[in-house]
Amino acid sequence: MRTRIAAAAVTAAALTTLTACSSGSGSTVKSAPDKPAATTAAARPTTAAPTTTTAAPAPTAAAVGDTITVSGDEGVKLAITLKKWNNTARSTDQYFTPEPGKTWVAGQFEIRNVGTAVYDDSPGNCVQAADAQGQRFDEALLDAITAGPLMPSELKLPPGDVALGWLVFQVPKPAAVTRVQYTPNSGFAEETAQWTTK
Repeated sequence: MRTRIAAAAVTAAALTTLTACSSGSGSTVKSAPDKPAATTAAARPTTAAPTTTTAAPAPTAAAVGDTITVSGDEGVKLAITLKKWNNTARSTDQYFTPEPGKTWVAGQFEIRNVGTAVYDDSPGNCVQAADAQGQRFDEALLDAITAGPLMPSELKLPPGDVALGWLVFQVPKPAAVTRVQYTPNSGFAEETAQWTTK
């Protein structure tokens, strides 16, 4: 009898552990750009035209120039824009070059704090680039590039404030990055913004 009770307890504990491990954290990747504000009812024409049913347009993947709003820790909400993408990033130091067989690519990000809390983070820890094969690349540390100022390594952004700067990645030649992601809170937030770069 004691053996059965012990076995039942072990089985229950194992099931509880599996349930805890398999429960999702609710993480989402947002790859559609923010939409413009909808037209208000007052601004719509009042003519009684016949209604027709049309298929909803396919969702558009966010690309260079688009803004995606994501949330981080409590009170943190960011409207992030991938302003530019550069497949031929170069250091301002002509003697500092990528490793053999590799090249630098860079994205210029605008981070606008539209939340209610100070956004305190390291943007370089928040980004990741990927190619069509699924290879992932973290930020490469450079002092300066010819395209313009880099994003600061530490950012304390109060509500309403904005930061603009380049983040660089070292990738194999030829550069074949197809998408780039930004996840607040050094990559640990539940929402990730994703843009296509091609």
